[in-house]
Amino acid sequence: MKIYDLTHKIENNMPVYCEMEKPDIKQLFSYKKDGVNIVDLGLTSHLGTHLDTPFHILENGKNICDFSIDTFFGKGLCIFFKNLDTLDFKLLKNIDYLLIYTGWDKYWNEEKYFKNYPVISKRSAEKIANSHLKGIGIDCISPDSYVSKELENHNILLKSDKIIVENLCKLENLLEKEFYFSCMPLKIAVDGCPIRAIAIEM
Repeated sequence: MKIYDLTHKIENNMPVYCEMEKPDIKQLFSYKKDGVNIVDLGLTSHLGTHLDTPFHILENGKNICDFSIDTFFGKGLCIFFKNLDTLDFKLLKNIDYLLIYTGWDKYWNEEKYFKNYPVISKRSAEKIANSHLKGIGIDCISPDSYVSKELENHNILLKSDKIIVENLCKLENLLEKEFYFSCMPLKIAVDGCPIRAIAIEM
């Protein structure tokens, strides 16, 4: 069995969409002074590699705790972004999560990461929304353009209770492989959560 870590590291001064989302990770107690190490984790719900639930953009949408735990685990398929629009969704009958490899994670830690990244088409978003998939994952900041005000793809996907996993990395390792995908969040009734995304090769 081989496990792939698809997660960016959370740390102070990491890349964030806006200044207000910066993490504040600080030592509360230290072993040297207090005999134990305890850290205060000041994190926002959409930090680094994370997932979105419907409550992110829908007033009465489901939050994390409204989904059963098995929602966040399943068989995955990773495809090239360029092949998404022509993908035959009939071939996905045994797939739970569709991971979309754009290669944009190579710009992590660069300002370029947050602009002009590949964006999935509305047609593809609708096909995903109408499928049996539990959700999708992508190795960039969003399935919508950074200039989008309506967040059209978010709306299409989240109104169908699809989980959206953003800011994945190293998806190239999963192309043409069979694997299980895990995106387990904390058990907390909020709109989204940083996760430790992994793939387990079958």
